Amino acid sequence: MFIEINGARLFVEVKGEGKTVLTLHGGPGIGDRGDNKKMFTPLEDSFRVIYYDQRGNGDADDAPLETYTHEQYVADADALREHFGLERMMLSGGSYGGIIALEYALRHPERLACMVLRGTAASRELQDAALENALEADLPGVDRAMLENLFFGRMKDDEDLKEHFAKIYPMYSTKYNPDKRKELFARKRFRARTHNAFFSRAFPAYDIRDRLAEIETPTLILAGRHDWITPIRFAKELADNLKNVKLVVFENAGHSINADEPDKFQAVTREFLNNPDVQGRSVESV
Repeated sequence: MFIEINGARLFVEVKGEGKTVLTLHGGPGIGDRGDNKKMFTPLEDSFRVIYYDQRGNGDADDAPLETYTHEQYVADADALREHFGLERMMLSGGSYGGIIALEYALRHPERLACMVLRGTAASRELQDAALENALEADLPGVDRAMLENLFFGRMKDDEDLKEHFAKIYPMYSTKYNPDKRKELFARKRFRARTHNAFFSRAFPAYDIRDRLAEIETPTLILAGRHDWITPIRFAKELADNLKNVKLVVFENAGHSINADEPDKFQAVTREFLNNPDVQGRSVESV
């Protein structure tokens, strides 16, 4: 269903029953609610899960370019919380969605029960590491100029974004499957306008490292040992600075943790959401 939020029409799905988890997808211009549905559908037996396409993504409408900011995405998430009558909610953000979740926690800590973060970081420095990792992978058609066009928001149109993403997609999972790639690309909508706005303006200014200690929300961080986009050191940086945090490292996973280790992902996430009372800091590997 479409819901008008802060002047933009977002596409929203609500599934399951129980305590509410609002999910934030990653990859502005590439990500959509379907990415989270694959991860959280098994949890709908115990939780009410809200999936939505953020403005300018998936099936959501376009919005004015000046609204493609972290602040606006946080405001949209909070407006959805209010729309569904929630005083507090659980928040899950993967990749760029984790960035928005962290920004939400800084602005509205009293409205969060807990957070689940996957493959994310506290600053734009992850982009430098991702670029070097992509070059080392030596994939066909991937060179520095191509990556800089993608990473810095210089896509010509939607098809150009799709072609660029296709070249780096094999790096996302340790269990890359060409058949699943076809299925994914058949359903995805690529939105170059959104991608360019975020990666040319919003993301280059992102750095909240000096504010991480302010976040007291109980937080589960999920990190893939072989994540090329957000290498493990960025997860450790979060874990070292957040106050109430559990870091779980998936030893056989890349950026797409759920695709690589779905059973472990479900078990770890379910356990935390059922009991998010984190005190202090802890680290474990699975």
